[in-house]
Amino acid sequence: MRSRTIRLSALPVTALLALSLAACGASGSDGAAGDTADKPFIVYFSGDYSGAVSTNNASIDAGIKIAAEEFNAAGGVEGRKIVVETANDQNDPTKAVSLLQQRLSSGTKPDLVYPGSSSAVSLSLLPILTRQKILSVGGTVSTLLNDPAKYPYHFGISSPGKDYAPALISEAKAKGYKKIAMLYSNDATGQSSAEIYKAAVEGAGMEFAEARYEATALDMTSQLNQLRAQDPDALILNGYGAAALYVMRSRAQIGWDVPSYCDQLASGFPYLKNLDANQLKNVKVVVSTATLSSSEHHPGLAGFIDKIKKSPAADGISNTGWGLYSTGHDALALIVYAAQQAKSSGSDKVKAELEQLPQPTGAPLWYAAGPAGQYVQYAYSAKDHFPTAGADTFQYVPPGVYNGDGFYAPSES
Repeated sequence: MRSRTIRLSALPVTALLALSLAACGASGSDGAAGDTADKPFIVYFSGDYSGAVSTNNASIDAGIKIAAEEFNAAGGVEGRKIVVETANDQNDPTKAVSLLQQRLSSGTKPDLVYPGSSSAVSLSLLPILTRQKILSVGGTVSTLLNDPAKYPYHFGISSPGKDYAPALISEAKAKGYKKIAMLYSNDATGQSSAEIYKAAVEGAGMEFAEARYEATALDMTSQLNQLRAQDPDALILNGYGAAALYVMRSRAQIGWDVPSYCDQLASGFPYLKNLDANQLKNVKVVVSTATLSSSEHHPGLAGFIDKIKKSPAADGISNTGWGLYSTGHDALALIVYAAQQAKSSGSDKVKAELEQLPQPTGAPLWYAAGPAGQYVQYAYSAKDHFPTAGADTFQYVPPGVYNGDGFYAPSES
């Protein structure tokens, strides 16, 4: 990786947008839709617009569209206007593939794809995007997605699952745990999470026990009783969407109040709106430090939150927090920045630039990383297409709610 430093700290975010985009000139074509100003830069967002995770999807969608508006006002990407297209995959990998294939057969290819709201959907789309040499940036975090040899055009915008485990291990060591159990969904996403935590727990010298449930299950009491019989000191819970609620209800049903830690997927469920204090006894969720109001934040975050509140999806900020809006925004911002550095919007050139991306010394164009990349850095390489988290990027807190500005407010107990 070559080392370069771009000093941006003296400029406000709006000025950075104009600077970075104005610096982009016409260049040769190696992109999906061609690298000429008369062709739009097409962003295709495959997401769940009507199913269990549609609320989360709406926030990501809004973030992408806020970013498109910002960058278009500053000149687009290489002079190309950004156009956002959406497809309702209903969080179904088969449907997602069908819709993408229909889109590809209809004409000009997208320049950038946000490949779904779950790892299962992302994994179904990446083989197609790889064959077509289409860039993709997504917030799904399965370790299977971080395979540049297999998926050279895909990059993660959110920290990979393995980066959440150190926060749990730190707490487990502090409390003297010897055995940790995990209940997880028997699908690609759940299995990937289980592999991460098993490696972390056993690597720290503790014993690991596990049980799995089918993703469509409504009752997990038998699996929890199976784990309870092994007398673990703590329990890791995995679940996506409504499955997270069923897991927690099953735990309460058998009266098991063992210290329980939700993984990154299960942590996103609004437990306080669906369960009482007794059902959440000794439960903690993992959150990004950047989403806590007490943390240091990106200097442009207040302005971004104001844009969220003025968007058609403003109501979602108290359900998902500003972080999911940022996931969508930052995915596009990252590509715009890489295109500026490459002086091209072509997929091969942007890909190569992302693998050697210079880190801004001041506030970057993406918000979730915090000031000067304090929490997350997009220091990709040819062998690693996911961001790098710091030691304080994540922490476990009691379940809480998002306040009116989208910051996470843990409950007092």
